[in-house]
Amino acid sequence: MNLTKADQAVLRDFFLFQSLTGEQQVPVFEELAAQSFPKGEMIYTQHHFKRSLGIVTAGEVAVLKGSGAMLNLLTAGQCFGAAALFAPIAEYVTELQARKACRIVFISDQELTLLFQRYPQMALDYITFLSGRIQFLNQKIDSFTTPSAQEAVWNWLVAHANAQGCVTASGGLTRLAKELNIGRATLYRSLAHLEEKGYIVKQGAQIMILHCQSLEGLIK
Repeated sequence: MNLTKADQAVLRDFFLFQSLTGEQQVPVFEELAAQSFPKGEMIYTQHHFKRSLGIVTAGEVAVLKGSGAMLNLLTAGQCFGAAALFAPIAEYVTELQARKACRIVFISDQELTLLFQRYPQMALDYITFLSGRIQFLNQKIDSFTTPSAQEAVWNWLVAHANAQGCVTASGGLTRLAKELNIGRATLYRSLAHLEEKGYIVKQGAQIMILHCQSLEGLIK
């Protein structure tokens, strides 16, 4: 099926084709086709998928986990399959379903390889896109694994306390805040909360740990 004017308008703004001139885009778009899916149709399942980059040009595509939970909703101008395109996978990690009637342009790994050879800048744009996705995912992972400010402060206190449970912040609390990579106000709030809950007693730069029980239930 030939691309409609609406399909082509979406592709012109898609990151992969933005480096091409209008004259270069014309023959590329003539080689592509869009596939239509009615509402509710499964586009990909874990065992039935294409080794292709899929670009949504109209409608909505739901990204589902095996349980049916929706992880993301793709609309015109967004894509799927970029990270897995050149990977030798036997199963697709998610499932894709047409949330609304949609149109998708599929570009296979072989087709994309030929485009990269013809237009090297496209390959660089593709790498840049993947790098951005990796950075985004790393930030997501950090948000799940990085301890809260209060947990970071507590862990530092426990690690630096002497046998009597006393900690001296050499260089003062300003230096401690920099060491923990948090703001001074955040550090003071964290210490105040720990003191309010009875975990510590603070006297200037000296802090006495009253007990080293778990912080469970403290961070609220």
